[in-house]
Amino acid sequence: MERMEDLSLERLVAGCNTGLCWQLIADLDSEDVRSMLTQLTMERLRRKSFEISQTLDNTESSWLQTAYTYILYYLLGKQNRNAAKRLAKAVSYNILMRENSALYKIEALLLGGAGLLEIYNDGVVAKLQQEFQHLRAKYNIIPLEAEAWQLSGIRLNNHPVLRLAQLAACIHENHLAMQNFVECHNNNDVRQLFSCRASDYWVDILSRYSNESSIANKIGSTMSNILAINAIVPLMYTYSTYVDSQTIHDKSMDLLRKLSVEDNTYTRQWHYVKPIATSAFDSQALIQLSTEYCKRRLCHECPLAKRLLHRKGRISK
Repeated sequence: MERMEDLSLERLVAGCNTGLCWQLIADLDSEDVRSMLTQLTMERLRRKSFEISQTLDNTESSWLQTAYTYILYYLLGKQNRNAAKRLAKAVSYNILMRENSALYKIEALLLGGAGLLEIYNDGVVAKLQQEFQHLRAKYNIIPLEAEAWQLSGIRLNNHPVLRLAQLAACIHENHLAMQNFVECHNNNDVRQLFSCRASDYWVDILSRYSNESSIANKIGSTMSNILAINAIVPLMYTYSTYVDSQTIHDKSMDLLRKLSVEDNTYTRQWHYVKPIATSAFDSQALIQLSTEYCKRRLCHECPLAKRLLHRKGRISK
């Protein structure tokens, strides 16, 4: 076990990504840890807010289009984020709202625009393809090709076809509005926001091509948590600045503190000695620490290193 009195910046750099800091963070005072986590979470939120502001600028200040873009981006998973961005541009939220009188039109636009209708062949898909060709001509849509999507190696509950069908149901019920996001106070509210059921047809057709069972019509709790942490909270945070609302700012912070802690390779390592994160507010801080400081070996700028060395100085006196 590393002794605090032997610690130096050089030792921290040499021990970067070896587990050294995972041990040392457990020795910090809870007040120091809390202060550091808050600093890191706010850093991460500000970075995400900057990216959202750029997207907002590129969408002529449309919060609906911006929210739709970020929901698509995270809903469709890491393997398909580039395709999700392209789809958001190809089939805008404005187009979806114009055709929102019927669910099948939204399905035709999203799945047809994604180029994913062509991978199936039956009467229902044929009707959707016909509807998409009409809407494609009406709005000058240039669809993606099916090859743009990563489909192999993905569990059916995360399959782009199912996710787009679920999103179509949510859009049809007018759930992707900033006002609805602002009204989310906890994870149950977020789950309710995305509780719309995809058409049974999409569950059935996906089941035909797999042995997997229990394919869900609805977006599940894990994904709703991901959407809340990575899309809804940053959107609320950015929107609070845009409309100059301390109330919305506070709501975004409160929601993040009520969301479940993330369990992934970044957060798990920091719990090597004892639990550090108790909510998504904390786990976002640990992800920021891992990706922006540890991964880049920026120990000289790291808020944890500064606190460890400051504590070492107090011990040495």
